[in-house]
Amino acid sequence: MQTDDATLLQILTSGCDERIFLRPETDANKYHLNPLKYEGLFHRGSCTCGTLTPSGHVTAREFMDAYSEDRYEGIVKDQTKRLQALLHETDEDQFHVFFGPSGSDMMYLPLLFQAMMHPGQEIINIVSCPEELGSGSKAAAENAYYAEWNQFGERIPMGEKVCEEVQSRVHFLDARASTGHIVDRKQAIRDLISKHPGQPLVGNLVFGSKSGIKDDLAIIDEFKEGVMWVVDMCQFRTDRTLIHDLIGKGVMIMVTGSKFYQAPPFCGALLVPKQWTHKMAPLPAAVAKGFERLFTAYDFPTALPAVREQLPHFKNVGLRVRWEIALREMEAYMAFSQDEANGLIRRWSQVVTGRLAQSDYFRLMPNIELTNDSIVSFMVLVNGRALNNVELKKLFDYLVLNRHEGLRDYDRIFLGQPVQYGEKSFIRLAIGSYSVRKQLAKRQFDPTNDLQIITLIERAVKHIFE
Repeated sequence: MQTDDATLLQILTSGCDERIFLRPETDANKYHLNPLKYEGLFHRGSCTCGTLTPSGHVTAREFMDAYSEDRYEGIVKDQTKRLQALLHETDEDQFHVFFGPSGSDMMYLPLLFQAMMHPGQEIINIVSCPEELGSGSKAAAENAYYAEWNQFGERIPMGEKVCEEVQSRVHFLDARASTGHIVDRKQAIRDLISKHPGQPLVGNLVFGSKSGIKDDLAIIDEFKEGVMWVVDMCQFRTDRTLIHDLIGKGVMIMVTGSKFYQAPPFCGALLVPKQWTHKMAPLPAAVAKGFERLFTAYDFPTALPAVREQLPHFKNVGLRVRWEIALREMEAYMAFSQDEANGLIRRWSQVVTGRLAQSDYFRLMPNIELTNDSIVSFMVLVNGRALNNVELKKLFDYLVLNRHEGLRDYDRIFLGQPVQYGEKSFIRLAIGSYSVRKQLAKRQFDPTNDLQIITLIERAVKHIFE
């Protein structure tokens, strides 16, 4: 039996928090998007608020047409194996996959792990670049509910503590100075680690933030013992070789399928080296009961049966569809040469930054050469003054909600939402895997619409602010 689009939409917008709910008055989510309304949309957003792509729509339909509830556990196993196969270096899987509704949910897991291994002890949680992580990540790092709804479709007490048995103290380390320059956080991390000898430590680094910031991962080699290192790669804009390297060092990696790989929101996962899972497997897992309003038994690998016993056996079909879309896109993208793909992305970045640099309306963010090539971040200027966050939100809404002329094959646009640091703010353009592989397949780099989107931003600034 074929799944109709109304049913598909209902499933795609289930199994997460209120960020994916469609508003009745607009038939769109808080980001002004509806997963099924992708026709005519030129997408250059860098955050988890995308739509389906044409191929993602086909995948979603095929998945739902074949879906039955009794296959659910087998589907989780299959998706796990495929993610491992895409990312591993040897024939032997080196990591387990923990799933969750979004990337923000992955912030809870290291706290649970440390609470299992060090019951009753205060956990020191070091979090790099908090202002450039997912919107819920700061609250999750503090062991608090970051949303009003959970994946079960239940209301939860936003802002309240998740698990009473988890005691953590969070140290947030800013991404940027007031000038916009990227801060070197290595010494601050060293100082925090040295101040807490013998205490359970979680070191949350980022490699590819909202503006593509990369922490210096060499800090991991300085502290091979005593720190549970977690690298946020939720944008998933990174080469597999780095993932292999980090997993080999015992580093956990947070990923999502809904940013670079353009699945609809939300789908998160934590890649956990097996050495950690083996340490936890024999331990008492009663503390996991405190997370029963956030995670299901199926979110955890079968290697941790004691943890799974504490959690509800809820089948989150929406999450499985979203991950299926992400995995099919990953498989299609990774079929191309990594060097070719990276070369096209670099070329795209050069064209976009070059065009922005020619305009009096834009100023590239400092240290852009230190960020990921697939994201370009910039301030918007009016008479030399940078627009603030409120003004950029007004500009963003105007650009996303209106139809535009001059684009080839499109009449709507989407770009990265404003990111605030201190009193200042910037916006972003980002290229995703679907767009990259379509150009690779044609063997034709075509930045026509990227240049036009910049012209449209200029026109919008004139219209709104001049």
